[in-house]
Amino acid sequence: MGWFGRKRDPQDANEMLRQYNEAEAARLAGLSSGSNLAPTTVSASFSSAEFAVEDVFTITGRGQVVTGTVASGVIRVGDRIVVLRDGADVGSSEITGIEMFRKKATEAAAGTLAGLLLRGRVDVARGDVIRTSASA
Repeated sequence: MGWFGRKRDPQDANEMLRQYNEAEAARLAGLSSGSNLAPTTVSASFSSAEFAVEDVFTITGRGQVVTGTVASGVIRVGDRIVVLRDGADVGSSEITGIEMFRKKATEAAAGTLAGLLLRGRVDVARGDVIRTSASA
């Protein structure tokens, strides 16, 4: 014991990630509870999945990466996708990789935060919606 009480150990990285995930889940639950600030997505047919884009960047030697949340359905590696901006088709590509919290995955289900590696260069911006093609 010192002057200020018991010394506290620095917070574990896993504990920090758990607290962040809980706060993010609470934030998303608040957005989807009828608030005007909820992200809008284009209505999807039952056979397609949607992904709301939050950030876009390029990794040299790998390709273009988009990060965001899977809004509905299941997105899988190899799916053909179309990029929608204000309901209009902007471009198309294919998903060559999925990563969630620095771990590779073959699919991402609704409500999951993920990064998608896209084949080629596509015009994607924050706020766009990525939808799997009907032919996939």
